[in-house]
Amino acid sequence: MPSDKTAPSGQVIGLDALRFAAAGLVMLYHLACTAWLVPSSEAAGLLGTPAASSGPFPFLLPVSAAGWIGVPIFFVISGFVIAYTATGATPRRFLESRALRLLPCAWFCASLTFVLALGFAPEGVAELTGRYLRTLVLFPAPRWIDGVYWTLGIEISFYAFVFALLALGRADRLEPAVAALGSFSALAWCVAATALVPGLDVLISTRIAKLLLVTHGCDFALGVVIWAAARGGWTGWRLAFAALCLAGSLFQIGYDARFTRATLELDPASWTPLAVPLALYLGFLGLFLLSVRHNERLLRALGRRAPALRAIGLSTYPLYLLHTFVGVLAMRAMLALGVDPVASLLSGIAAAVAAALMVSGWIEPVLRRRLRGLIDRHLQTRDGLLGRAASTRRKPA
Repeated sequence: MPSDKTAPSGQVIGLDALRFAAAGLVMLYHLACTAWLVPSSEAAGLLGTPAASSGPFPFLLPVSAAGWIGVPIFFVISGFVIAYTATGATPRRFLESRALRLLPCAWFCASLTFVLALGFAPEGVAELTGRYLRTLVLFPAPRWIDGVYWTLGIEISFYAFVFALLALGRADRLEPAVAALGSFSALAWCVAATALVPGLDVLISTRIAKLLLVTHGCDFALGVVIWAAARGGWTGWRLAFAALCLAGSLFQIGYDARFTRATLELDPASWTPLAVPLALYLGFLGLFLLSVRHNERLLRALGRRAPALRAIGLSTYPLYLLHTFVGVLAMRAMLALGVDPVASLLSGIAAAVAAALMVSGWIEPVLRRRLRGLIDRHLQTRDGLLGRAASTRRKPA
């Protein structure tokens, strides 16, 4: 197999577009689908509009009902990015980079969501306050101030897995270690797709299984093997491993597609509950591979427009965290003004994207700088105390 030496350096421009598109799919799922079709969902509670059999956007339903596929897409991207971030990093540097990326945005977005929830969510103040505090500490079990925070615990589990390798001085074993993790996850889904172990698919979809990386380990592993191949080329071993993880991911997507169809109570004869998410996932993987392979060419083609796409990519995280409350409440306001549902949906999407760009462009950098300063001062103080203690121990009696 010819070696692909297009190793990622700096910005992988295609991933910025892909992860923004993944966030857009999740946003469409909540704003155009569950807000109208699932009365028990947070989006429907905020919108306050009675559910309809197909909602006001039946023409969007094949895609909007499959928008949840953005989450496993995020996990694949995360596998690639975290492997890249861990390369050459010390345990402390890796932990600091993940904290700076994860915490400031989560804290601000959770606080803004809490304020909005106090005004519009049906739950009481005590319930919302408890959920807000659980969100601030990124508690791994529900409930949170917004259901979208369920993915952060899984991301942290993967960070912890990589951090453990760095702390043990085995960063060079990242690929085989993740290969073992991904293979276990993929094989579990392959077995669950058969009749050998009834109920296994339900068991490996529980919250505990998610936090142990059984559910989505194959997605993270796909990202890592793409990273490894970008550095050292596609070998027979990597192709076989990628094929196994892909099979596991597709079986997992099939399970989620069946679950979603039941939740939305959609007629399987009127839409394709499995074909659309599978097509979106496979299409994403194809574009992912192309964007990594031709990254330098894409950067040259975009030229001065590359930073703008980078800004859009950075807005993905706040867009994911804010779109339900900001987007649905903007839709609610437009509907109250007599605007038709399609225009209200566009308004909700625009409001969520604008809020995300504001957070990523103005607010998050300030919060990140302040947190970095606190971390640096803490580490300097700790290192100074340790140094003085060591000096005292070296003094002769």
